Amino acid sequence: MGLLRRLLGREPAWVERWAVYPGEIGDGLAMYNIDLGAVEAAPVGRMPSRYDVDFTYAGDGAGGMPAEAELGAIHALDEAVRQALRGTGGAMVGRVVTAGTGRITGYLPDGATVPPLPDIPALSPVATLSPDPGWTRVREELTPDAWQRNIMEDNQVVQELEGHGDRLSQPRPVEFLAYFPQTEHAEAAAEDLRNLGFAVTVERGDEADFVLQAIRRDAVEPPALHEVTWEVRGVVERHDGSYDGWGCMVQV
Repeated sequence: MGLLRRLLGREPAWVERWAVYPGEIGDGLAMYNIDLGAVEAAPVGRMPSRYDVDFTYAGDGAGGMPAEAELGAIHALDEAVRQALRGTGGAMVGRVVTAGTGRITGYLPDGATVPPLPDIPALSPVATLSPDPGWTRVREELTPDAWQRNIMEDNQVVQELEGHGDRLSQPRPVEFLAYFPQTEHAEAAAEDLRNLGFAVTVERGDEADFVLQAIRRDAVEPPALHEVTWEVRGVVERHDGSYDGWGCMVQV
């Protein structure tokens, strides 16, 4: 019955999986809040119309991000758009803010009518409805790139550490794992990582592959953390390996 309900449009076409990550638009910092479930499902045929809500904000005066006092209004607008789209059988898929401007994007069934936006003078929201059956905005503008996905994976571990009271700035042994189909590739990656100060071992795995373990003392505080993990990932992938992330003991 689940498949039938989905085909009839009575169940969501994806499972929501929201993530926040930075990026750039032009020369400015941008912050993305995107439903990765929607990104992976795109395009969804029964929602061919795109609904964009553009708004402005005063900002923090430095990086172009919203000021702390403006976040409540933005979250209220988010929720209003989310509920309005759900009421039409549609869904919100993301929000981007940069340089004093923001845009909330969602999709809804053809012919659906969205209720008026709430009056939020601080943001001056303006809504537009346009055809986008291919979900081009999602696929071309809202889909995270490899660097952004790396940041999201790092942040998942960081959030778990913070939940245990970790002092992220405290250096500690950080362990990375990777898998390789051939020992030559694993050893080549190991040599590159040793040159970067890692202690590295390569062992045969349980599934006819080769497991690389690399350990180095580092803090795990973003944004410096992202540079470290990106470098390790780059070495692994350059030698045809599969990067499997990192972990460490909690430091309190």
